[in-house]
Amino acid sequence: MKKILLSGLVVLLLHGCSNSGGKNVSIETDSSLIKTIINDQAKSILPPLEPGEIHITNDAFGPTIDLKGEVLNIKENIKPQQLFVKDKYLITNNQRSDSIFMIFELPGMKCVASFGVKGNGPDEFNFPQIVETTEDSVLFYIYEMTNEKIYKVSAARILPEYYLTLSKANRSFGDKQIFFTGIRTAFYASSTAKGKMIYTYNTDSIPQERVLCNLSIKGKKGSWTTWIGDFGVNRNEGRAAYAYKYFKRLKIIDLGTKKEREIIFDSKELATGQSDIATLEPTNITHFWGMSANQEYFWMLYSGRTPVDVMNDNRNKRKYIYVEKYDWNGNPVKRYKLDDWGYFCVDKKNEMLYLASTASVWALVRYSMADTMKR
Repeated sequence: MKKILLSGLVVLLLHGCSNSGGKNVSIETDSSLIKTIINDQAKSILPPLEPGEIHITNDAFGPTIDLKGEVLNIKENIKPQQLFVKDKYLITNNQRSDSIFMIFELPGMKCVASFGVKGNGPDEFNFPQIVETTEDSVLFYIYEMTNEKIYKVSAARILPEYYLTLSKANRSFGDKQIFFTGIRTAFYASSTAKGKMIYTYNTDSIPQERVLCNLSIKGKKGSWTTWIGDFGVNRNEGRAAYAYKYFKRLKIIDLGTKKEREIIFDSKELATGQSDIATLEPTNITHFWGMSANQEYFWMLYSGRTPVDVMNDNRNKRKYIYVEKYDWNGNPVKRYKLDDWGYFCVDKKNEMLYLASTASVWALVRYSMADTMKR
């Protein structure tokens, strides 16, 4: 957990809170992008989103389901910090100087491609992030946080190609969580000078970036570190979801009507209004740790402990973390307990869950959800 704290401090120092935006920002959306979302919603089977606050407890999930992991023996030296499944591939973003990205064919875990070199040269990466998309022709995008560059990895040619630069602003570091809904359109959550926002992005509009939603919590004070969390989009259902790291809260946004719903759990929360450094202290309880989303549900990795407690439990062979399943209106569906700790993704098609362990010698652990999907 020291590594997690250090990485958070590095982001804090590099970011410098220099992103554009502030407290009084007019909410102006890209009408062409929203119109596309509304057209997609005509095919939606999800009930309309009821705005307002919903207060619940963990009992809303029903009984917690324990899952035991299967260790995957992989000959490649990987240490994933991000992974996701698309079609028949498991894609990993690894902590190494070369072969940063590896693509494995499921279910046999044969490595079919590896690429990406760490460095400051042309088309090299320092802080790359996988960006998911529902486009058939694109396997995934890559967002390089240090220079706002986006690379495209096509399904036909599995190599990164420079695509576009998101912003020309003078920023030392970006922290966008992006989801592409088309070749020219995207949504992303990003820090501002005084908080955190969700934006729409369209290469054909002026300006290209527009504010969709403010992610600050009403009645609470804080900077961008207070509102750190995880972001996902379901274009077909016309929904966006944001889960907070330091609060057990979810914000669900209807992308067509812009209505918002707050899912608030009964749990201990961060004392707001403190400094950025104090927010990142390992003695604060952390809640949501990562999101894996598809067109039916989104899954959240959940801790509910302080990083100090997690480190102590892992050292004493008491490793565990939860995965919570929600529908795209924010309703709890199921809660799983895994016997390890790390980063995760869900393969809904094959009813599998993959965990990149950071608490054991195993690189990847697989969990079957096949017997639990109908519970």
